[in-house]
This record gives sequence, C-alpha cells and structure tokens, in this order.
Amino acid sequence: MIACRQESLVDRAAREAKEYTERMCPTPVYNETRTDSVTFDKLNRTYTYHCSFLNYLDDSAAIASIKDKLHQQLLEALIENTGIKAYKDADFSFEYICRSAKNPKQILYKDIFKAKQINKAGN
Repeated sequence: MIACRQESLVDRAAREAKEYTERMCPTPVYNETRTDSVTFDKLNRTYTYHCSFLNYLDDSAAIASIKDKLHQQLLEALIENTGIKAYKDADFSFEYICRSAKNPKQILYKDIFKAKQINKAGN
C-alpha cells in the first residue's frame, strides 16, 4: 500500500498559480486591466500577479496620478479575499507587476504586500 503524501502549502501555492495561469490567463479585460499570468516564488514565498494595463490606464502619467488609490484598492482586495486566507496566515507576500499592453517591457506599476501588512490593515 502506498501512503498518501500531503502537499505542502508552498507546493500547493505553486501548483495553484500554475493551474490558474493555464486555465484562466489571459483573463478578460476588467477595468482596463488583464491578468496575464500568476506565479509563485517558493524561495521568497511570494504570489505574483502579472497584469497588463490597457486603454486609458496604459499611460505612466495616469498611473502616477492614481498610484495611492490603486495601492489602497489592491490592499482592500487582498484583505477581503477569503480564498487566500491560508497563504496570508502562512506569511506569504502578494505582488502585482502591471505592464503596458502597448509596450510589455514597460512596467507601469509594481507593488508588494506582506502578509503582516494585510492582516494588520484588516483588523
């Protein structure tokens, strides 16, 4: 008889990020944003959302003018997301890298949220 091997949370996060990317990405455009892929870095325990900004958001000046608001909205989304509770409890980080759809080499917005920051803001 073969014993069942329990998947670690780190391995689960990597698998789920890969599966999400394969099944869902690129996502449909919502609020001028598209998720192109999701990755998980096991060493740094960081879940990264790779996105593209389109249309009016595909502009560095526009992003600069809403950077603080964008940061707050992403933080609130992470706080409210019950599907990642186990990851937040395990002190994973969540990163957003948003590129220009017109020029994919250009990063328009990058932000990282540590679990302690998310959990503290949520209390």
